Amino acid sequence: MRSKLPWFLFAASLLLNIFFVAGLFYPHFMGHHPGAREWRDPVAAAVEEFSLDDRQVQELEALRARIDVHRSARRGDREGFRTMIIDALKQPVFDREALAQALQQRRGASGDMIVDMAEDLHGFLAGLSADQKEAFLERAGQRDFLRQLLFPRHPRRG
Repeated sequence: MRSKLPWFLFAASLLLNIFFVAGLFYPHFMGHHPGAREWRDPVAAAVEEFSLDDRQVQELEALRARIDVHRSARRGDREGFRTMIIDALKQPVFDREALAQALQQRRGASGDMIVDMAEDLHGFLAGLSADQKEAFLERAGQRDFLRQLLFPRHPRRG
């Protein structure tokens, strides 16, 4: 009975390894690439889904451009945030109040950007028909819809 146990463990290990390797290669051979979603232009998808006319498409593109300008301006602040943290860590005595105040100022600026973006989006929605607006708001409740629609893709940094 003792001699069967190592053979059983060997067979089980071999079987598990075969299934593991098959699981790695199956998506590749079947044309599926996990994690790589098929990218579709969000504006084209919105045109199709909400039956947007040319004027509405232009307004949506202008909205995306304004948001992109705001985001690009804020993008430089990420390094400022990192600098704030590193500067606080370099101090011989941790100054909680100074760091909290700097973070509060940063949050205030982010809040302003969000309010501006919401105001711009509200203006865009005002130009939609009642049915389009209802469909848009229903879809806006779904995960990642607004992010994908409103925030143009940027190449990843380094």
